[in-house]
Amino acid sequence: MTSLLHAGENVRHNKKADWGIGKIVTVEKGGTIRVIFEGNKNVSIAKGSKYLTRIPTVSEKEGPKK
Repeated sequence: MTSLLHAGENVRHNKKADWGIGKIVTVEKGGTIRVIFEGNKNVSIAKGSKYLTRIPTVSEKEGPKK
């Protein structure tokens, strides 16, 4: 299983918005993703890419420089 999410990316859980924004720590081959959310909440999510949405960085939002 290939994940579109990678360690170091910021994410939000689709059903647990109260967790806030988290940073991916690890992505395992089986699809489990370990994330640290606001307040140091450390969570392992099975089939994590199904439940997590990547949050674009500021530079991605701005687009290419002219």
